[in-house]
Amino acid sequence: MQLAICVRNLPARDLADIGRFAEDHGYASVFVPDGARGGLVDDQGRLTGRDAFASLAALFAATTSVQGTVGVAAAPMHHRLVLPNLASTLNEMSGGRFSLGLGVSHPEQTARFGVAFPDRQIDYMRNWIRDLKACSADGMSYGGGWPVLIAALGPRMVQLGAEEADGLILNWLTPEHAVSSVSRVRQAALDRPVRVMLYLRLMTASTALDDARRYDGMANYHRNFVAQGVTTVEEIVSRTTLPRDDIGAARERLDRYREAGLDTACIYPLRFDADNRRALEKLAS
Repeated sequence: MQLAICVRNLPARDLADIGRFAEDHGYASVFVPDGARGGLVDDQGRLTGRDAFASLAALFAATTSVQGTVGVAAAPMHHRLVLPNLASTLNEMSGGRFSLGLGVSHPEQTARFGVAFPDRQIDYMRNWIRDLKACSADGMSYGGGWPVLIAALGPRMVQLGAEEADGLILNWLTPEHAVSSVSRVRQAALDRPVRVMLYLRLMTASTALDDARRYDGMANYHRNFVAQGVTTVEEIVSRTTLPRDDIGAARERLDRYREAGLDTACIYPLRFDADNRRALEKLAS
């Protein structure tokens, strides 16, 4: 199982530093959520969230081997004739180190942008995947060949990703449900090489509780937690995250995810301060 790092809403210069850190410490990839299309604000009502595509350009310019993934772009906020150009530009710039993650988004997110949330999410995402894979395969005059990954929560989206995409990005899963998700992907993919990736938060208890509370407030994530038998934010933290302040316990839980058959564990520290840097070093050693 490969290890990756996921960070969000950091300056481009910090992404360049994280890329170099990843290369030095055995992390294969850096995942960056597309915060610019989150529509989030701070306590003073100011917009937050940086553009993942621009940030990854800075990372690629500062590195030579680490992979970079937009994880994920919210499909309703992108145009079908523009997103492939962004992907191919970064893939060309990086010498083939870019992957494009795509998600259907959430009703709460699309509402902030005044964009309609798709009624038939599976059909909507199937069309997006096929269009993007066609562009990546031979529809671009430059920079093609980038993998198309899909963010999946429920079993139907996992099935779609296994059948159509190059890989799946999963989120907020217990080790037990990681096992069942990986098994479903392997069965549906047949002989296709479909990669299975999972975000694993590496945070202090208070930070993880805040993040869990925010996600549990979204209807589709709440349903996903309930389907796993996880009914409180405290349970979300204790059963689906890695405790940053107890690296021994974090390693033990990471081993359980490794046993689930994941291809990549995306370690998600939220920020990249000195404490998180030390924790990431220890976890990879």
